[in-house]
Amino acid sequence: KRGGATVSHTSRPSGAMPRPWGRLLFTGGEEGDATLRKVDLTEGEHIVGRRPECLVVYTDNRISSTHFKISLRNSSDLGKRAFDVCLEDCSANGTYLNAQLVGKGNFCFLFQRDEIGLLKPCGGDEQPPYAYVFHDLTGGCTADHFPFLATDATPQRAAKAVPPLSVSGLSSSGPTPLPTERTSASSSSNGTAKKRLGGIFGSRASSRCDTDEAATPPSEQHSLGAESVGEESLDLVSRQLAMLSDPSPTGMHTLNHTLQRGFKFQADAIALGGVTAFMDVIGATMAKPKKTAMDLQVLDIALDMLLTTSASEEGASSLLDEEGGFDKLVSVLSSPAQKTRSKALQLLACMVVYTDKPLVESSLRRANRYGGASPGVLLASLLRDKEGALPEAQTCTDVVTLLNALVACSGNPAALVDELSSAGVDDALTEIEPLFSSSPDLALQVDRYGAQKAKLAGVELAPPPPPPPPPGPP
Repeated sequence: KRGGATVSHTSRPSGAMPRPWGRLLFTGGEEGDATLRKVDLTEGEHIVGRRPECLVVYTDNRISSTHFKISLRNSSDLGKRAFDVCLEDCSANGTYLNAQLVGKGNFCFLFQRDEIGLLKPCGGDEQPPYAYVFHDLTGGCTADHFPFLATDATPQRAAKAVPPLSVSGLSSSGPTPLPTERTSASSSSNGTAKKRLGGIFGSRASSRCDTDEAATPPSEQHSLGAESVGEESLDLVSRQLAMLSDPSPTGMHTLNHTLQRGFKFQADAIALGGVTAFMDVIGATMAKPKKTAMDLQVLDIALDMLLTTSASEEGASSLLDEEGGFDKLVSVLSSPAQKTRSKALQLLACMVVYTDKPLVESSLRRANRYGGASPGVLLASLLRDKEGALPEAQTCTDVVTLLNALVACSGNPAALVDELSSAGVDDALTEIEPLFSSSPDLALQVDRYGAQKAKLAGVELAPPPPPPPPPGPP
């Protein structure tokens, strides 16, 4: 028996409604009219399942009587945030956080715009029948806004929490402490490379290699030229590296969120051989004939770490010294996930400007060694969707950004441009023109590529028309 969801509302005394701390937006494929419905979370704990007293009640027998619980608690790390939002999986039929199975008896943290899927994971080829997007509404709130927290001392849970940096994955004995986050911090950057990047990439200068130094107080910044902040940071980085080699689903989710808030100890990652570890993870993942959703997330996090680490001169030098590193990054361009392809392209573009040697160009040639060894064949294929539709604008932007870097830093740019044209790059750029109107960054990169080609051919481009004069007085 299958059926949609109904939302129950507990009767309350007359008066003001309690302030919601979160909201679930229905997005499942079998929700029917519920796809446009939302439900506010106002109690300390809410249950979704088939029981009549659940907040969201299902009649589908595939849904457990208590399928999952979602709760608000006082933070386990008050120095970082005021509240923890916890998702606890109570069903053997599958509760998924984004693309990952939480697992019955386990719980993990929820963050803004996380997706909760029932029976099937979110983000896969098949939409889950019942799913929600979580919205965090606790911003600017204190515990006084939520009276039910007065008796919450964040006790140990019967369920198992997976630490964000767990080395061994899911805990097998007893409860473990709730995971914590780190605040973001900036890394130093190579000034010379920044200037080259700015000249090549224009408005997307450094393609994520620049960092916002103003966003972090100087007292919190960790300079790569300074001493390590101590054994604690080394331990954190060591566990981060181990986590990628032995991942657990809920731990990977929390680690991913932690990295989004800032990968603070880049110097320690370099000292511990982190670049080699990241590249080993990428190589092992890409070598798998069939990649799971977990594999793709491990790949995504490893690329994020490399992007952050390579933003410094020391990190970039470590990547340049990594034997076979660029070949592994080029292999990621065949990944089925668009965001991993984009991150690999961004890394390759950054690395082009850190060396006078054509290392990235050589790797692109080796990827097509059985088809003429042209670096343009693979890049042109990324500008064409295999199904005949237009490709992703972000992927196209990153491809053309890499093309601009290769030409600008080439020892023989005229020959390279001719080779790229013969490989079909010019035709592919013409085919993606419909994307220009919705992607100014893509249009800018294509214009820059055209300007480089015209300069090499000795063609003087016409200046843009002057703006129209302002209207005269009536």
